[in-house]
Amino acid sequence: MYLNSELFLRRAFVMLIKRVLLLLAIAFPTPAFSQNDWDVMTTFYAWFPGASTTVEIPLGEIEADADFGDIVDSLDMAFFGAIDARNGRWSLTADLLFADLETEDASPLGGMFSLVKVESRVTMLSAYTSYAVIDGPNTRFELGSGARYTDAAIETRLVGLSDTPSASYTDDGGWVDLVIAARLHRNYGPKLYGVAFGEVGGFGIGDSADLTWQAFGGVGYRINDRWSVLGGYRELSIEREFGPTDVDAKLSGPVLGLQTPF
Repeated sequence: MYLNSELFLRRAFVMLIKRVLLLLAIAFPTPAFSQNDWDVMTTFYAWFPGASTTVEIPLGEIEADADFGDIVDSLDMAFFGAIDARNGRWSLTADLLFADLETEDASPLGGMFSLVKVESRVTMLSAYTSYAVIDGPNTRFELGSGARYTDAAIETRLVGLSDTPSASYTDDGGWVDLVIAARLHRNYGPKLYGVAFGEVGGFGIGDSADLTWQAFGGVGYRINDRWSVLGGYRELSIEREFGPTDVDAKLSGPVLGLQTPF
């Protein structure tokens, strides 16, 4: 009897990730940090994402989208911030994200419902340890691993037609994803620099997401010795089962940030 190909590939990928994490731990053992050599950078940023949410409910598959032009109306509340501490080649990074947004679309169940609304409330706290495998005067490339805690509540509301009553479904929960990450910082002169970041995790391990990933790329400008501005594009994807419900949520859009040493 042959294993389902998708299940086989997932197990193989999980095994690969575990080995990568083990190799990172062996190759880059925890160092003795010097208390006087920490450089700490804080970033406060605004993210203006479009949202695409697909929810599998008992009545069928529901999709709701909001593009960048709709985000002012759909984004109820948001907070984004990060702190990065460096000591030699090592970095410790923490990132906090909170967003409450609503998307709506025409109902695919047109004979019963006129409109579908999906409200997503997401809180994410990520923590990473990374090591600079390249640490030159203008280029720094880091590999690392860490964990991300996600608390999400997704409410799907179907607005009924005529005699059809409206329906509501709520999926919520909190979980931890193990992730591996890579980050690149490149100076293009005394004022201009570029940054790129990517991570992938989950892999259906335990209660974690089936798959989650995010990526960011941007350009920064140093105003003076203390302040820098940063602009770029960020995308986040989460695929997870909430009991019998499958949820596929994607957020993507431009980012504007302000950086300063702590």
